[in-house]
Amino acid sequence: MKNKNKMFLLFCLLIVIYSLSTLTIFSWNSHYFLTELAVMNNQWIEEFTEIEVTPYRYAQIDPSEYNPDFVIKYIRGEIGEKTTAKDILINYSDEPDWDLDTNLNLDKLQKLTGGSQGYRHMYFSLGGGIFKAGKAPERAEHFWEMAKIAFDREDYYWGFRFTARAFHYLQDLSQPYHTYPAPIEVLVKKLFNIKKLTILVTNAHYGYEDFNGYLFQDKKEEFVNLLPQVRTVKIDSVEKAAIEVSEQARKDFDSSFRETLKIFPRLNNDEQLITLSQNEIAKMAKAEESKKLLELMKKDILLNLNYMNGFLNLLREFLMKK
Repeated sequence: MKNKNKMFLLFCLLIVIYSLSTLTIFSWNSHYFLTELAVMNNQWIEEFTEIEVTPYRYAQIDPSEYNPDFVIKYIRGEIGEKTTAKDILINYSDEPDWDLDTNLNLDKLQKLTGGSQGYRHMYFSLGGGIFKAGKAPERAEHFWEMAKIAFDREDYYWGFRFTARAFHYLQDLSQPYHTYPAPIEVLVKKLFNIKKLTILVTNAHYGYEDFNGYLFQDKKEEFVNLLPQVRTVKIDSVEKAAIEVSEQARKDFDSSFRETLKIFPRLNNDEQLITLSQNEIAKMAKAEESKKLLELMKKDILLNLNYMNGFLNLLREFLMKK
């Protein structure tokens, strides 16, 4: 009987994932801010200055497919100029969201994740591991391996830039909405009206992301104040660490979903897509009712920082051996 229930639940979850297949995949609003926080706790990064900006010379080494329209951007310093490891890590941790992974035909399962972007930026493990979708843990590991290749070639610019890309996928998986498609009670209630289910979940996703984006600016100090609480998770495998992060963040998904709709009841709408205004976001950011959602966000960001600390330790150990 238990197996039958698991299979039914898996079937339901597959339906909801499919229903969301046309949506953009959501994550933290500003990866550069999360990376900035992580770097604050790792002052040794400041030692790497005067790094020459170098051209990309890894097309023949990297076996991965990328969006054929993707163009390498240099947003801080042109080729031949000097920069720092800190600037590279912070400024390029958003790079995988610059259409690096869009417009690809990677796997049949990407239809369940909104396309190739979602397929590479999320990780769902459903039905007790019977079904898995998403490659974010593998992408984090991939770019860590690419970083080591670049460092071994004495190309510190691309070593740190590949590391920034790896950070991105690890950070993605600390955001609860990247770990599960919809709360079970919502799924069961709206299973036979996929259109309404899709609209409701979309509203909650966008609302959560818009709110955390505002908080990263308006309440920046609250997140900076998390730094003394950061602990170091020892990391041997970046891929394994990313899976662990997703499993822990998933525990906060249902609560985050409920709190999002609670403080922004207008989003609890399954008839039309809702976009929150800056005024209502700003008003709620100051309200007592938003405290629980803020605490949940801080919990998951602290989770990420614990693992980012471990990742940065792994990076430091590698560089010390050179």
